Amino acid sequence: MKLVFKMVCLVLLAMFTHGLEASVAPAIIDMGMPTAVSEGHGILGTTDVHETTDSGHNVQVWRVQSQFYHPGKFRLSMQHAVAGAQGSFYLIAWTDIDGNGIPDKEIGRSELKTGNSAGAWSSWDFTSTAENIFVGNTWSQNNEKIYYSQGSNNSYHGIENKLFFSRTFDAVPNQFVSPRYTNIKFSALFPEQKVLGVTTHEIQKIDDTGHNVQVWAVKPEFSRPGKYTISIKHAVAGSHGGFYIIAWADTTGNGIPDREIGRSELKIADMAGEWSSWSFNADASCRKIFVGNTWSQSDEKIFYLMENKLVRYEGLEDKLFFARKFNAVPNKSTQPRYTNIKVTVH
Repeated sequence: MKLVFKMVCLVLLAMFTHGLEASVAPAIIDMGMPTAVSEGHGILGTTDVHETTDSGHNVQVWRVQSQFYHPGKFRLSMQHAVAGAQGSFYLIAWTDIDGNGIPDKEIGRSELKTGNSAGAWSSWDFTSTAENIFVGNTWSQNNEKIYYSQGSNNSYHGIENKLFFSRTFDAVPNQFVSPRYTNIKFSALFPEQKVLGVTTHEIQKIDDTGHNVQVWAVKPEFSRPGKYTISIKHAVAGSHGGFYIIAWADTTGNGIPDREIGRSELKIADMAGEWSSWSFNADASCRKIFVGNTWSQSDEKIFYLMENKLVRYEGLEDKLFFARKFNAVPNKSTQPRYTNIKVTVH
């Protein structure tokens, strides 16, 4: 009997202990995932070069093909042929300002990258608003070892195979030869989906602006070919608060809208405070993308604010491009100006 009682007590004690352990187990806190990014046209370049050599130069860049480049945020990655100082380099980006096809201005460079082992990759993220871009690397040592090929067995995806180089560190890479290849990867970085515009404090002031077309530029780090959805809030119901949602592009690179991408049908709200939306697609010819609205009436009422410390756009520039005539090009500008606008980059 005592033995049975003892066994029952042991079982109860085990059950109690198990329950206590479960009740005091540490909570698992979900801290969230890092912001996801997508790569616009995939990864450009190649990883197929196996030859290593001393190239005889100290700066080397290749041009990204125009159909794969749009101002924004990028990741450049290159592979170290050997570990340590001999295989170290700076990642660099250049642009051609005068349009002669030869790089003439450095956009920027990374800190010195050194591989812990042969075959290690180093990366650098940067933003560019330039019209074109050349990417590569540079080094100060004269006994470098890099992946380098002249071979017909190699090819780049999205990058031209003409190498622009200089035999001097920190010099302009204005000499060229082709074809040349190295192990290089280049990709555009975008948030998976980002809402731009007025995201915190909405505008309450209603006004007659004195113009008929208004657009704001999407900042370069959020611009890309692809789909956008614009949403704009109606200040009043009916025709006085009606508008067309529009998208324009800068196709020349001067920062001013010059071509209308498209417009919605006329949007009219049944009640003040309603939002209307419209989606469009931008292609690679759009150097810069502008979003906004337009109306034909001269007595419009819209949400419109010149300046307020609480109001800021996220991802849109606060410079307003406008026209005082319906269907005119919005090539005049003033700043800062705001309306209740939201833009989703898909």
